[in-house]
Amino acid sequence: LAAGLPGIPKLYQPYRSWHKVNAKPIPDTPTTAHPAGVKNVFASKRKQGARYPYGTLIVKEGLTTADGKRFVSLIAAMRKVRGIDPQHGDWQFREWTRASPTARFSLIAKDATCWSCHALAKKNDWVYTKK
Repeated sequence: LAAGLPGIPKLYQPYRSWHKVNAKPIPDTPTTAHPAGVKNVFASKRKQGARYPYGTLIVKEGLTTADGKRFVSLIAAMRKVRGIDPQHGDWQFREWTRASPTARFSLIAKDATCWSCHALAKKNDWVYTKK
């Protein structure tokens, strides 16, 4: 399902083969960030103590149902790069959405748009999802 998501950079494409961070699917609620149906979070590397190691990629996938079919409508990604932004945990943030299963993903948010919300999860290395 994850392979070939048009508009999503190749480095994030294999996210379904990574470690699933959430124990149960995250339901869509009005207070949930990234309102796009049911969500799951995947990390390319596991936390080491309280932090994710440099090089970690994290993807939150949002699944929406349209015409009776479930499809990936949201990809929110974090990439930890040494020295890229120490003030924000050295994370690079990106968010893409699409309206239908055949549409190309469009980048709708990045970095500064994400910081104020993710700062509330600073003690968890800027990542909300905990197992």
